[in-house]
Amino acid sequence: MNVNTTVMVCINERFGGRSSCAQRGGVQLANELEEELSVQGLEVPVERILCFGRCKEGPVMRIAPGGAFFTGMTLERLGDVVTAARSAILMSGD
Repeated sequence: MNVNTTVMVCINERFGGRSSCAQRGGVQLANELEEELSVQGLEVPVERILCFGRCKEGPVMRIAPGGAFFTGMTLERLGDVVTAARSAILMSGD
């Protein structure tokens, strides 16, 4: 199992009409991403976090450690995150 690469997904829900990743589908995206990583045979954990501080850009994901941020995520763009996770694994040698 790859222990170095993780995909972090914001699922924070802010109330009072304030922008948040959860309002824009962060939880569904995290679930779909887990499924797609599994289908691709990539053992990369998806960590649900509460905030990157980029609420107006959400949903937000990040390849960790130290990888790229993905903002304004949609189901159609999950392939970009899977590709980045695969590249991170190859670069780390796991």
